[in-house]
Amino acid sequence: MREQPIYFFMLLSLFITPFSSFSNETSAKKESMESQTESPAYLYKILSHRHWQATENRKTVVLPAEDNDFIHLSTEEQLNKIIAKFWSDVPQFVVIKIRTSELEGELKYEVNPGGSTKYYHLYQGFIPLSAIVESKVIYHQPLDACQMNHLNVVELGDPVLRQPARELSKNEILSPEIQQLIHEMKATMRAAPGVGLAAPQVGHPIRLVVIEDDDHTHLTAEQLLERDRHKVPFHVVINPQIYLDTAEMVDFFEGCLSVPEFVGIVPRAKSVRVECLNERAEPMVIEAKGWYARILQHEIDHLNATLYIDRAILPTLMTEENYVKRWKGKAIQEILENLVPSLSR
Repeated sequence: MREQPIYFFMLLSLFITPFSSFSNETSAKKESMESQTESPAYLYKILSHRHWQATENRKTVVLPAEDNDFIHLSTEEQLNKIIAKFWSDVPQFVVIKIRTSELEGELKYEVNPGGSTKYYHLYQGFIPLSAIVESKVIYHQPLDACQMNHLNVVELGDPVLRQPARELSKNEILSPEIQQLIHEMKATMRAAPGVGLAAPQVGHPIRLVVIEDDDHTHLTAEQLLERDRHKVPFHVVINPQIYLDTAEMVDFFEGCLSVPEFVGIVPRAKSVRVECLNERAEPMVIEAKGWYARILQHEIDHLNATLYIDRAILPTLMTEENYVKRWKGKAIQEILENLVPSLSR
């Protein structure tokens, strides 16, 4: 088998910066990592293409679960070793060059847990978008093979988000136009990335939703358990009727592609029943609990001209940046006690 060539491209959607090889910045005199006493001017971070896309239009870099305790950073000299060890089989990924002085948090130069090599770790902080000076997207296949049709997601203030969606007839569901819309919504949801997308969010006031929640690489086992979150394969929900089991309600943070850069705690029913049609206009019944039930409630709300901020506990509405700086990793009950002391839960 012949090894596939590697293709390099510059991603322009986030940064318009001169593109040069990172190696041009390397000092002629390479200091031993074990004796390094002061932080270099630049550090580097490797991201999945999914997390890089999620970073677009945000103020901070979206990070995976392995950066929960601290953010892993490296020097330029360490990049090749990291890529060879962890990224050699990944179809595409992104290397970002970061101005160290603009990082938020406590930076430590220390040995990785269970290892012997020292790396830079950023504690209780985040990577501001403004700290990134260069980005390099590395593809292990031609760019044309990676492209998909993405739709524009409308944001808060667009009238279509406050317009109740109409039902689709069987003939409409089976039409080439709706089938193409489903395909494009699927690609848009995955690129965002998101776990659900409603047709009003892409400018179509019709009762159509796509859902998929099968990539949990950004979450720890503890987070999955806390959210009662399990993998949900891609599927389509059309003309849904939802029935809530309100005997048990669960509070948790939600965000929305149509309300960028904000999150808030939303009470939701732990279990739901949904009667709907699929993309073949066939009837189906969904019994869901936990995070899947939350996704269904959130997306079906869109069809009824309701956004999560309409249901959120308003004092908990915050920017994503403040969530990372102040509340990330804290229990929901603790957050509620601090932000909404009058609530007895």
